[in-house]
Amino acid sequence: GQGGPAGGEEGGAPNGVAGKQPATGGKHPATGGKHESTGGKQPLGSLEEDDASVVGDSEMGDSELGDEASEVASEADGDAISESDLFDLESDGEGLGDDGLGDGMSEAGYSSRQGEEESEGEEDEEAAVAVGRPSHRADGKVFYRQMKKGEETYEVGQDCYLENGADVPYVARLQEIFVYSFASSEVYFNARWYYREGDVHEYAKMAGASGKVKYEGGTLTAAPSELFFSLHFDENHSDCVLRPCAVHLLDERPDGGFGPHEFFAWRAYEKKAVYPLEALPTKKLRDAYATEAKRGPAAKAAAAREASEKERRKREESEARETARETALSADELRALVMPRRHAEVWIETRAFNRVAVDSLVRCVQRLNGQKSFYVGLVIATKRAPRPYRLGKKLVEMSLQLRTSVGTRLAGLDTLSNDAPSEAELQRFKVPLNPVHMRKHLRKVQAAMSEHAEKFDEQDLLRRAEEEERLRRAREAEEEAERAADEERERKGREREEMRRRAADKAAGGGAAEPEQWWLSYNVTRGDASGREVAKWRARLLRFEKIAKATVAGGERENALRLAAQARQKIQQLTGEEEEEEEEGGGG
Repeated sequence: GQGGPAGGEEGGAPNGVAGKQPATGGKHPATGGKHESTGGKQPLGSLEEDDASVVGDSEMGDSELGDEASEVASEADGDAISESDLFDLESDGEGLGDDGLGDGMSEAGYSSRQGEEESEGEEDEEAAVAVGRPSHRADGKVFYRQMKKGEETYEVGQDCYLENGADVPYVARLQEIFVYSFASSEVYFNARWYYREGDVHEYAKMAGASGKVKYEGGTLTAAPSELFFSLHFDENHSDCVLRPCAVHLLDERPDGGFGPHEFFAWRAYEKKAVYPLEALPTKKLRDAYATEAKRGPAAKAAAAREASEKERRKREESEARETARETALSADELRALVMPRRHAEVWIETRAFNRVAVDSLVRCVQRLNGQKSFYVGLVIATKRAPRPYRLGKKLVEMSLQLRTSVGTRLAGLDTLSNDAPSEAELQRFKVPLNPVHMRKHLRKVQAAMSEHAEKFDEQDLLRRAEEEERLRRAREAEEEAERAADEERERKGREREEMRRRAADKAAGGGAAEPEQWWLSYNVTRGDASGREVAKWRARLLRFEKIAKATVAGGERENALRLAAQARQKIQQLTGEEEEEEEEGGGG
C-alpha cells in the first residue's frame, strides 16, 4: 500500500495530482521527498473530523467542517503488494504526461461558456468537461451528475484511481462534480477516500496510537485487493483522475473472486481503530456506509437485474395480449368507456353516479416536475375525499379510486379531462380488462344517458358558452404575447447596436490586447514541458485575479482569491524545481 491518504491544509496539488500528501513530513517536495509533482492531500482545503478522519458523506456540505490536522503518507508495512501490474494504464493516454501534472485544462464547461471552446492543442484533449444539465447551484458552484475525461464518462458514485506521483494510485469514490460559477471550464470534484493498510497504521500513529492498529487480537493486515472505508472527504481537481475502478462494500470478509481494477472493503477505519461494516460504532459512519452501499457496484448490478426482470414481465404481458387479441377491446371501444369531466359533473347530481362511474375509464391530468401530463385509469370505487373541493361551481366531497399502469391511486373529479385519450395514452394503459364485462358496462352507461338526456342537453349548452369564453381569453393572450415578442425584438436590436458601438470604440482605442490564454502559443520543445506548465499556470493566475477584482459577490471573490493563491503557489513550486535542476547541472 504505497502512499497513505493523509490530509493537510497547507499542501496543495490543484492540477494533475490528487492532494493526498501533507504539507509537512512524508514525501512532500518541500521537505526533500521523492515525489516531484505531489502537493498536499487536498488542493482546496481538507474537511476533517476530530483528530484524524475528514468528515463527509454525500449529503454533507462545506459547512460541516471538523478540526483540521496535518497528516503524512507512508508505505504499508507487512505483506505489501505492488499494484503496478494491476494498474496498467493503456498507452492511448489514460495516464498523465511526463511531467506528472496531467494534460491541462479544457475551456469547456456548462451552458454559460462564451467562446471558451477554442482548441487548446493535443495536450488539452484529455481535460475533463462537465456533462449534461446542472443538478443544482450552491455556494458559487454549479453541480453536475457526470463529467467526461478522455473516452471515459464518470458519474457521482463512481470509484476511480487518482494520480499521486507514486507507483500505486489512490482510490476514491466521487461524491460531487462541480465547476465554480466564475471559472466554468475548471472541473472539480469532492471524493470519499478509501485507505490502504499502511494508511490505517499511519493515521492511528498521527492520532496518538503507540503502535500498529490491532484487530481481533493481532496486528491489522489486509488482503492485496482490500481497502478500508473512511469518512475522509475533500475537494480535488479533475486533472488527477486516471481511470474508473470498482470497490465492493461487503458486510463480511469475502473469499475472493475479484478481477482487475476491482477492490473490496468490509472494514472501516475510525479514530485509531478498525470496525467491520456490519458493526460500525457511530451514526455518522453508519449513515455514510448506507449511502455508499446504495450506489456501489452491487447496487448497480441489482438495478440491472431489476431492469431485466421488468423487461421479462413486459415481454410476457405482450405475449398475453397477443393471445387475447381476438377478444380485446378496440381503441374506439376504450374511448367510448371514458367518462369525461362534463359528464361527471352531471352524474354527481344523480343517484346513478356510483353505478355509472365504477368500471368506467377516465383521463386524468397530473403535474410532474412542473410539466402537465395525462394518464388513463380504471375506476374501481368511489371514496369520500379528505376535504371538499370545487368542481365547476359546485363544492363536492367525492373522489375516484383508480387502477392505473403503476398501481392504485385516488383522483379528484377536478382532475378529469374532457378530451378523449390519445393513442399513446391508451398504449400506456396496461390494466387488464375483461372485454365481456366492459362491453356490458358500456351498454349500461348508454342506457343511463338516455334516461337523463335532458341533463346532458343543458350541459352541452353550458359547455359551448364556456368554450367561447376560453377562446376569447386565448385570443387576448395571443395578442399580448405578440406585443411582448415585438418589445423583446426591439430590446435585442438595441443591445446588438450597443455591442457594435462598443466593439468599434475598442478597436479605435489602440492595438489588440494580449490574449488571456497567451500560453497556448508558447513554443514547447523537447525537454521544455515544464516551461509550458509554468505558462499555463500564469494564465490561470491572471484569469482568477481578474475575476477577484471584477466581481461584486463576496463568495466569488473569496473563491477566486483562493484559487489564485494556489496557482501562485504552483508557479513558485515549478520555477523552484527549474532552478534546482539548473544548479545541479552547473555543479555537474
